Amino acid sequence: MKRTRVTAHRGMTLIEVLVALSILALAVLALAPLFTISIRTNASSMYLTNANTLAREKLEELSGYPRNDPRLSVASGSNAAAPAGVTITGATIDTTNTWVVNDLPKWYQPSTGATSTAATSPGAGWFLFPFSRTYTIEPFDGTLTNRITAPNAYVVKLITVTVRPTLGPFPGLRQTTQSLYLRVKDA
Repeated sequence: MKRTRVTAHRGMTLIEVLVALSILALAVLALAPLFTISIRTNASSMYLTNANTLAREKLEELSGYPRNDPRLSVASGSNAAAPAGVTITGATIDTTNTWVVNDLPKWYQPSTGATSTAATSPGAGWFLFPFSRTYTIEPFDGTLTNRITAPNAYVVKLITVTVRPTLGPFPGLRQTTQSLYLRVKDA
């Protein structure tokens, strides 16, 4: 009998499998930071979207009020109303209008949807509200370049709403500012 040599292909050796798994592990480890970056970017985008929604909501609310409503008023001798600490170039700012400061709650309870303006947490299950919202009011003449000092007649009021995230991946960084001109009826 003649012996023939069998040269059948064998499976992969243990060394080859270990090398392949090592290369795969290095590739997966190289991609891992991309997942964390994408999660942070997604969260930041969500906060910015919510901030834009809150700003647009406030602008729509303010546009529905009569133009002489206290929420849209500027004190005599001033040509702008803004919260304390806000500067507007070339404006005499009224900081007595309490409507322009943050009108969002300080705390919220996600399980019930309840909100609170308490200085400290109302209890277990309450979380800081993740946004603050302020706005400024500036009355202008018909050219939209000259501010009018109250109580003189004006043609439009420029309302600028600013919403800042107070929590999240980039607190305070991804703020949004939206503006609206409110025209006086028959002006």
